[in-house]
Formats: sequence, C-alpha cells, structure tokens
Amino acid sequence: MSVRHDAIDRRDRPGPAWAAGARARAGAHDRAARAAALDDGLLAEEVDQILAGRRIVEAFPVERGESPPTYATRAVAEMMAAYLA
Repeated sequence: MSVRHDAIDRRDRPGPAWAAGARARAGAHDRAARAAALDDGLLAEEVDQILAGRRIVEAFPVERGESPPTYATRAVAEMMAAYLA
C-alpha cells in the first residue's frame, strides 16, 4: 500500500499567521541576545564576525519554550565560546 502525499490534509500545516508569529518570537530572541552580547562587552563588529552574516537565532537556535532573557544568556555564552575558539 502506498501513501498519496497529495492527499495530506492541508489543515494540519501551519499557515501564514503562525509563520508571522514565529518570526516575531525569533525577532524578540534575536534582539535580546544582541543587547545582552553588547552589554557583556562584545563589540558590534565582534558579534557580526561571529555570526558571519547569519541572525543570532540561526547561529544559535532557540530551544523549545525558551524565553528571550533565558535564550540571551545562553546564546551570549555560546557566542563567547565561539569567539574564543
């Protein structure tokens, strides 16, 4: 028996509203991490060098349920480790 992929119920897929909300949440995490990195002593140029053209949330993915302040603390620690490597 084969599965018809075109017959999948499309209602189960996230829609545009979900995607917009996900982008807004990622933006909040990204802004929190950038502000924390600058507060912790990294220069904007150093952050840009570490990220190599990516957003912070792309380089250091947000874990499920992680709040922006918690994410910022972890992401900055990971950025520091990447910078020192």
